[in-house]
Amino acid sequence: MATPNVFNTFHFLVLHFPIALIVVSFLCDLVASFVKKSKWNGTLKKAGYITLVATAITGIVTCLAGLIAAESLGLMATIGAHATKAIIFTAYVTVLAVVRIVLSKTTKKDFGDNLLYLVFSLVGAILAFTLFKIYRYPHWGVLQFTVPLVIVGFLADLSAIIWKAKSWAKSLQDIGYTFLILGTVAIIATVITGYMRAAEMPALAHAAVKPVKYDPAALHLHAVWGVITMIAFIILSVVRSYFHFEFEAKDLLKGKAVYIVGAVVCIVIISVASHLGGTIALFPELFGK
Repeated sequence: MATPNVFNTFHFLVLHFPIALIVVSFLCDLVASFVKKSKWNGTLKKAGYITLVATAITGIVTCLAGLIAAESLGLMATIGAHATKAIIFTAYVTVLAVVRIVLSKTTKKDFGDNLLYLVFSLVGAILAFTLFKIYRYPHWGVLQFTVPLVIVGFLADLSAIIWKAKSWAKSLQDIGYTFLILGTVAIIATVITGYMRAAEMPALAHAAVKPVKYDPAALHLHAVWGVITMIAFIILSVVRSYFHFEFEAKDLLKGKAVYIVGAVVCIVIISVASHLGGTIALFPELFGK
């Protein structure tokens, strides 16, 4: 059997993006539809637009990464049904993104808060949760939102810093801050539900029917990295909160440089934790399904 490596676990890092971001996109646009007269309407629709486009792009990457992982592990013949679901979902959200992009460019207006569009967006969110059975257990559900939220939030913040003179820079900053906080909350929930799941493993290992094989030491390592990730993002969120209302260029060295370095470190940490999470799914004899 192949050994765990970044190539055959990369699929399990990126697959969270399309699943989580289509849900986030729908929720942002849904809230925007209720605050059409608020200054937050534009920011929320911008967040919905960005996350929808990201859903389509990462969906394509996820499909390709899945095929590479399946090929390296000799599983190509057994993933037919799953691959079909992934292609259907990716095609749907890609068409939705293309339509929104084209109409936004031609009409000079984003219709993200339009009722008809929201129905189609909701269908995408439902497909994400049903086709891939995200509802199976709490840990699997909440972890979907961790990596996508913190990374998209970081990219939004970075864009706001680079293009700080643009009119939409403040909106990107607000998106970056909100996504970081929500991502941190998701990470805390993921650690809690992860420990709940780990507590079930001994009983599952001794089950009379289909006992689960896992390595307690390897599972402990994954749990440790989860806690490290949680602590790192809590600290990052505190730093980001402190400098959230300081957007002037003179404050770049005072706060933003510290934040960028810290965010990169945190993203590396959560990537390691995600690699171990991918190992859980691909190598159950090490961690358990």
